[in-house]
This record gives sequence, structure tokens and C-alpha cells, in this order.
Amino acid sequence: MTADKQTVYLDVSINSSSSTVNELIKERHARYVLHVECSNTLFRRAYEFSGDSYRCAIPADNLNDAVEVNVFARAARNISEYRVQKAHAEYRKAKFEIVKGDVLAVAEGQVFHVESNFDSLSRIGSIMQVQESIEEGDLPMKAEFNGDKIVIILSKKDFADYKLLKAHESLAVPLTTTIVMPVLLEALHALKEEGDEDRRWVRALRRRMDDLQLKPEGDPLEIAQTLLELPVKRSLASVRMVAEAATS
Repeated sequence: MTADKQTVYLDVSINSSSSTVNELIKERHARYVLHVECSNTLFRRAYEFSGDSYRCAIPADNLNDAVEVNVFARAARNISEYRVQKAHAEYRKAKFEIVKGDVLAVAEGQVFHVESNFDSLSRIGSIMQVQESIEEGDLPMKAEFNGDKIVIILSKKDFADYKLLKAHESLAVPLTTTIVMPVLLEALHALKEEGDEDRRWVRALRRRMDDLQLKPEGDPLEIAQTLLELPVKRSLASVRMVAEAATS
């Protein structure tokens, strides 16, 4: 699997040891099928092909997180007295009536993970969820790292201000620096200590760091700023624009 901003590419290479299946494919009596399924987006599609290699291009918006891929060969027509060469001794003399669409061979299934949004800020944001605290009063921001997403918990007043301000484009970057930056730093420290691959945010963070060739043992503050594309610099630029607009 490879991907760019718009498309996920699946490259399939067939290596079948069955001369029976290979001959059926050659004669176009059977076809290979690539089956792609993503439970998060409800995307499910089968792609037929007959060569030993095949590339499938899928719009990135159709896939998110875990994607299951299976490849198999299925009959393209009815086949009478079907026999498999080099079959197990118990089936060597057996003959079968094959109906069009019957599965003749199955490869081991594969699972990969993909993030649908390839913008770096949105990618980091996609693994974080901001929630309102159930407690009353002025409370410090908290973060929880034990789920698929990192949960950021704000006091009721802070959460109300956050919802109001995040809609303003000029304030989006300063908000990211104020809220996301410190939580991302904590996440990077947690990544060093645990690195539980079963959690989605860990996989996404590792993948983004690999893309940018960032080493987990590096300085967390520098890594966090690189992941967020120098948020301090962009925050100062955004605030300067707001100040200049207010004084003009």
C-alpha cells in the first residue's frame, strides 16, 4: 500500500503454485479478485483482474483506519469434473462441479491502516478529541491516552470558549498551539515509555513521524513542533495579523 493526498494505491503481486488455477486463469476460465473492505467508512468493493500483477487506485476519502484486503481466484464460468493437480491424496481422484463465481483459491488476508486526511495538522487533530469536563469550576486541562483517540478535557467555561473561537480561521493556529501542543508533547513521552501499537493514535503518530523521518528518541519539543509545522511561528504570524487588522 502506498498513498498520496488524494489516493490510496494497492499493488497486488500473484504467485500461485497451483498449475490448475494458473491454467484456468490463462484460459480466462477463472479470474483473480481483490476484495477491499473498510468497516469505518462502510466501503466494500471487489476488483477483478487476470494478470500476475495489478494496481488498484482508491480515493483516500473512502478509507480510514483499518482496511482489510483479501485476494482470491474464482471461476468465471461453470466447470464440469473439476480436478486439482497435486491435491491431497484424499482428494486426488475427486471431481467437482464448479459453478461460475465459486472460489478456487484464497490468499492470506492482509490488514493495513490509513488516515483519510493527509494534512499534517488535521492528521494530528484526527487522533485527538476535545471534550467538556463533567466537573464544575475552573479546572486545568487534562488528557487521557488509554483509548484509540487522545481525549483532551476542558473545563465547562474553557470548552465553551473553545467552541466559539475554533470557528475563526485567524485563531485556529493559536488555539492549536495552546491546546494541542502540550498534549502532543505528553503523547510523545508516552510513546517512548509504552508504544502500544493496538491504539490508533500510536499507529498514526508513528506513521507521521516515519513520513517526516523523525526518530522517537529525539527531542520531544522539536518533534512536536515539526509535526505541527512550526506552530509557534505560525501563531505569532496569525496574532500579528489580528493586531494589525485591529489597529488599521
